Amino acid sequence: MSIVAVRSVHALLPTDLVIVYNQNMPESKDVAQYYSTKRDVPVSNLVGVDVPESENILRQDYETNMIPPIRSVVRKLKLSGHNPAILLVYGIPLRVKDTNRSKLYEQYEHLADNKVREYKRLVQQQGRQLEKLINKGQITTLTYEKQNIESISTKDIITSVNKTVLKASEYLKKYIPVAAERETYSKIVSLLFRMTGMAPIVNDVINQLSSMEDKERLIFLRYNNLLKFNAILNSQLAEIQFRGFTPEKTLEVSTIIRMVNGVIGELLFWEVQQKKKFGEMTSASVDSELTLVTAKNYQLSRWLLNPFLKECDNLPGTEFIRRNTIMVGRLDASSPDLAKRMVDDAMETEKTGLTGTFYIDARGMADVNAEDSYGRYDEYLRSLYNIVKSKSSLPVVLDNNPELFPEKSCPKAALYAGWYSLAKYVDSFEWGKGAVGFHIASSEASTLKEPDSKVWCKRMIEEGVAATLGPVNEPYLLSFPLPDVFFPLLMTGKLTLLETYFKSVPHISWRLIIIGDPLYTPFKNNPAIDLDSLE
Repeated sequence: MSIVAVRSVHALLPTDLVIVYNQNMPESKDVAQYYSTKRDVPVSNLVGVDVPESENILRQDYETNMIPPIRSVVRKLKLSGHNPAILLVYGIPLRVKDTNRSKLYEQYEHLADNKVREYKRLVQQQGRQLEKLINKGQITTLTYEKQNIESISTKDIITSVNKTVLKASEYLKKYIPVAAERETYSKIVSLLFRMTGMAPIVNDVINQLSSMEDKERLIFLRYNNLLKFNAILNSQLAEIQFRGFTPEKTLEVSTIIRMVNGVIGELLFWEVQQKKKFGEMTSASVDSELTLVTAKNYQLSRWLLNPFLKECDNLPGTEFIRRNTIMVGRLDASSPDLAKRMVDDAMETEKTGLTGTFYIDARGMADVNAEDSYGRYDEYLRSLYNIVKSKSSLPVVLDNNPELFPEKSCPKAALYAGWYSLAKYVDSFEWGKGAVGFHIASSEASTLKEPDSKVWCKRMIEEGVAATLGPVNEPYLLSFPLPDVFFPLLMTGKLTLLETYFKSVPHISWRLIIIGDPLYTPFKNNPAIDLDSLE
C-alpha cells in the first residue's frame, strides 16, 4: 500500500493537553499530576471528573459527569488559541455502555420502510412521465409498467431512470426553440430538476464559468446565488458525512439530500436508512467518544469517519470538522506505577532514540479478493515489512506463517505488529525500553485491571512496552489502524504518538484506544524513515 505523507502536522504541545482524572481516586489524580510535572502541562489544564472506579460508565453518567467539565476546559483552550487534545489517565473508565433502545428507533425504522416504498413509486412515476415526454407518449421501459412496487428492486428502478434521464439530457441539448415544443421542453426541465436536484445544474454552471472571461465571471458570481446556495447545502452534507445524525434529524437531512440530488438521491438515502439499525452498537470507548466532546446531535450507533485521515484532505468541510474534533489518548495500566513508568520510558527513549528490532507477525494469507478482509489485512503487514526493509536501516523480522512467534523468540523488540491470539498474550518478546506495538484481535483492551486477564494491551504494558493500542469491545477488523501507515509515520519522528494514531485510525466514536504518553516521539532524534520517501 502506498503512503502519502502528512505535511500539515498538528504539532501537539504540552500546553494543548487537557488531563482528565477520576476525582474519586487519589491514585488517579496522582498520575495526572505526575504527568503534568514531567511534561510541563499547566496545572489549570487538569480536570477532575466524578466517575466510578469501574471500567464501565453509563451513557447518562458520561454525558452528565464527564462532558460538561471537559468541554469547558477544551473551549477555554480553543479561545486562547490552542489546539486542545485530551489525555485520560489511570482511573477513568474504558467503556461507555450501550444505550437502551427507545421507541424513537422503532418509529424511525418504520418511517424508513414507508419512505422507501413511497420514493420507489415516485421515482418510477417520474421516470415514466419523462419517457413519455421524450418518446411522444410511448413507454418502452418495462420497469415503468410494473404495478407491484415491492417486486422491483431499487437498483432496477434507478438503472432504468438514469437511462431515461440521460436520454432527456440529450434531448435538451438538441432542442430547437419552436413554439410547438416549448411546453414539452419546460416539462422536461422541471422533471429533471425534481428528479436529479441542483447537482447537474451546478455542474453546468461551473463548466460555463470556466469558459468565461475574468470580468464576466466576476459579474456572474456577484449576481448569481446558485453556487453560494449549493455551497451552503454541501457544507451541511459534509458535516453529516462526518457526524452522521440522530433519528429525529432524519427528515431534515432527507430534505437537504432532495435539494441537492433530487428524488433519485432521496430514494437512495432512504434505502440506506432502511438498512441502518440506529439503536444497535451504541457502546464505545470513552476515549473515542470524547473526540466529539464539543459536538452535538451526532450519530451514536456504530462508528463515524475519522476526519484526520489523509484520505479526507480533499473532502468538502474537512478543515471545519477537524477543528471541532479532539484527539484523545490514555495513560493507563494495571497500576499507577506502571502508568508512570510508561512516561519515564518514553521521555528517556526520546533522548537517545528507539533502537532494536521490528517484529511483524503475518499469517501467510493470500490477498485473494477485495472482499477477503483477513487476507487484505495480512497483506498490509507484509507491505509494512517491505516499507521498513526498503526505507529504513532498522532490523526487521517477518514471520509469514500461520503460527505466532514462539515464546522467547524475539529479543530486543522495539516495534511489533501482529495477529491473532484472542485475549491470550504470548510471551515471545524481550521488550526494549520505549517499545511500541499492537496485536490485532477483538478484545485486547477490554480490561487493563482484571488481575487474571491475558489480553494483549494489559500484558504488553506489564511486560514493558511504552505504548500500545487495542479495542475495548469487538471493533471489526476494518477499525484497526493500518500497520503500513501507523508505523512508517511514527518512524519518521515528525509526529507524536497521538498524532500518528489519529492519522491512521479509521473511525471515531467507536471502540479503539491508544495507550501511552501522547507526546511520545520515539524517533524524534533518530528518524528511521525519511518523510519524503513515503510520498
